[in-house]
Amino acid sequence: MIRVPKAETLPLAFLIFLASGCTAHKQPWSVETALANAAKDVVIPIQAQNLKDPLPAGPDVIAAGQRIYVQSCAICHGPDGRGHTDIGRGMYPPAMDLNSPHVQHWKDADLFWIIQNGVRLTGMPSWKSVLSDEDTWKLVTFMRALPQASLQAAQAEHASVVQAPAQLIAYGLTLYRQEGCFTCHQLDGEGNAVGPNLTAEGNRGRSDKWLIGHFKNPSEYTPGSVMPAFANLSDDQLQALTAFLQNQKGQNPHQGQ
Repeated sequence: MIRVPKAETLPLAFLIFLASGCTAHKQPWSVETALANAAKDVVIPIQAQNLKDPLPAGPDVIAAGQRIYVQSCAICHGPDGRGHTDIGRGMYPPAMDLNSPHVQHWKDADLFWIIQNGVRLTGMPSWKSVLSDEDTWKLVTFMRALPQASLQAAQAEHASVVQAPAQLIAYGLTLYRQEGCFTCHQLDGEGNAVGPNLTAEGNRGRSDKWLIGHFKNPSEYTPGSVMPAFANLSDDQLQALTAFLQNQKGQNPHQGQ
């Protein structure tokens, strides 16, 4: 388990330096992303392991949860939970797509804990003073129903309309930031140089199929790769991330192989 030193044990100069770099209009440092992911994926399950949802997952509870969601959550996560709002996209990291496997893999108790307590370094506030335990469980029940509702809405929409490339690319950018790709890759001068520079990824001639396969199993496509598999993303999300990278055609003469 990742252990983070308490603030009082850190040198004063380091704390001042850290605070000066924590502006929300800049992309987060790799340590910020690591701490945020650790808080979501490690600390929360430990804290929430004994919580139990006392409400039945019926249509009345889902409808009540939706009303709470629209009032309290949609401003950042959007009415469909995708995070496609100006506020949600402007956060670093962006507001989570609540339909994604990354969120839906959490237990009901984990989601309850997150809503009640918030998660530092992610922009997610605590709702403990606003929502009762019962309303929080209603919200959790609605969040569980989001993927199926979104799927049905998408099927109805895409029956006659194909998602515009610009929208797909924009969603790919959101995923690029949300999944912390800049932690290891540079793009247009931002990010770290652990892996290849992605500024001109669209000029490398790699197919969509190759990129999606690489996301799913990096070492199979690039032997010795230390890149983790993106098992938390759906096929549609991988397609959006691929569309975003294929659209990156800047000048980068020193791009890695």
